[in-house]
Amino acid sequence: MRSLRAILWLSILPVTAAAQAPQWSDLWRVTATTLTGPAALESGPTGIFWNAAAANDIPGLAGGVSVVQTPDVVGLSSILAAVTRRIGPRLTVGGMAGRVAVQDLVRTTTSPASVPGDIPVYSQFVGVVAATRVAGFELGAVAELHDAALDAIRDGGLTTDLGIRWRPFHSLTLGAATHFAAPTLQSEPTTDYLAGLEWRFGRTMLWGAPAEFAARYGVAYRSPGGADQTFGAGMLLDGHFRLDWAWTRERAYGVGSWRSAIAVGFRTGRYTIAIARGSGLNDIGANYRIGLDAGVLP
Repeated sequence: MRSLRAILWLSILPVTAAAQAPQWSDLWRVTATTLTGPAALESGPTGIFWNAAAANDIPGLAGGVSVVQTPDVVGLSSILAAVTRRIGPRLTVGGMAGRVAVQDLVRTTTSPASVPGDIPVYSQFVGVVAATRVAGFELGAVAELHDAALDAIRDGGLTTDLGIRWRPFHSLTLGAATHFAAPTLQSEPTTDYLAGLEWRFGRTMLWGAPAEFAARYGVAYRSPGGADQTFGAGMLLDGHFRLDWAWTRERAYGVGSWRSAIAVGFRTGRYTIAIARGSGLNDIGANYRIGLDAGVLP
């Protein structure tokens, strides 16, 4: 019960800032174009950014960092870092921080009253997370303090999110989570509602090593805007090499478009390295993500 109270406590922290994410926190949605599966099923230390319940699958003390870079014409980059620590058989706690920014936005005015230098556009946050297992369900909660800027305009806020995962049997995983939700439970334009499933099948031998395949489906809903649907597949070879790819149908304000993403991952010892490429939209170039997870203590 102590672990469950820890999760509930995170959800009722006093609101010392605006009870919602800043408007420019939706810049984080650009980083999602490099995901090769449902965001609700992301794993590893940085996976708790999308679903806090992911912390339940991380043993001991672990950390991770993920960096995303978009084409120069977009100029957006991000860094996300997280640390988790298992405390007892059912409770995991952790913290994370991240920043996404648009670089090299220069002023074009010739007015002598204009402010020199680049235009700052960014969104950053720090957060704490707690996760536990209850009656076969994996639960997680996270609270995040946000700071954002658009030129001279500054904004901040507090968000609290809940996540859940359930494995009714070994080959099937279901997950759902809120992302950047307001503590007041009001629907905000910066809030995403995530859900996904993964079905593992086709265990066989491939190139002399055991291989397992997976099919995935996910939905990310936001209001206003609509729902994005992700169809994905993956292969895990000998527990050390993985290949994942996904196709996402984005829909916003009645307009739909497709994008794809592919990722490769390598695991050696306590370290996991992942490299992903997202096609982006409207032929403006690819987005890239590099991630590193490390198990520090068992």
